[in-house]
Amino acid sequence: MKWAVEIQKTDLDRRNLTDLLDGLGFKVIDGIQFPAFTSPEIDRCVTAADVYDRAKQLRAAIAGPAQIDPDFALGVVIDFSTDPPKQHGFLEVESLISKSTIGNITLTIAPPNGLSVAELERWERERDEQLYQNKLEDQRARLEPAFRSSRAAKVLQLLSIEMPSGETLNKIYELAEGHPDNRVAFLHQVGVSREQFRRFQDAVHNPRVSGDWARHGYDDIPKTNNPMSRAEAEQFVRQIAAEWLHFVRTSGR
Repeated sequence: MKWAVEIQKTDLDRRNLTDLLDGLGFKVIDGIQFPAFTSPEIDRCVTAADVYDRAKQLRAAIAGPAQIDPDFALGVVIDFSTDPPKQHGFLEVESLISKSTIGNITLTIAPPNGLSVAELERWERERDEQLYQNKLEDQRARLEPAFRSSRAAKVLQLLSIEMPSGETLNKIYELAEGHPDNRVAFLHQVGVSREQFRRFQDAVHNPRVSGDWARHGYDDIPKTNNPMSRAEAEQFVRQIAAEWLHFVRTSGR
């Protein structure tokens, strides 16, 4: 190992940080002052500036659209090829990071009746582990697509808008589809029929169906007999986005 990057600030505990970065191909190690991370790709970098550029991609995913840790901050780049290790600091102009809340669901699970003290302690350990694994999976489902695809990062950012317009929903769909030439294959991939898509188009495009919420300014005759409502269109897009983000995560593209 030659290069590593310190994490100057994070709200994630060491286990959570390690598990998340491991899913992206990074390894968490002890730095000089703070925990640090490295990877084979980072080790192939020639200069500390190259290393820092790779690290900023990780920071953008964690602190940005994936909404894992908005306060995640990078420290110095460490060059372990020298003795003592050399530290490279980088000064950046702080950029504005938009913070929003997707919403968290809290479940309270009660233990079975009649457990002994030892059985209750074991039940609580198993419950806490299951809750952690559920949280980790939810984080990974957002972080890994955001890190691997700029389109996925944009989709996650748009999905966090509390009251999306027809234009926003259409943009989410277009980002996932990639290009209209891909439409037939894409609709098949996400399990959507052509008729469902046409109903969605009526809702997001046509003011005659959705009023000023629609993205177009002119009225038109709806292309279907039962256009989606706004709520149906939003749910439709969220389902498509979830399918596509899972594909990006598992396929790496």
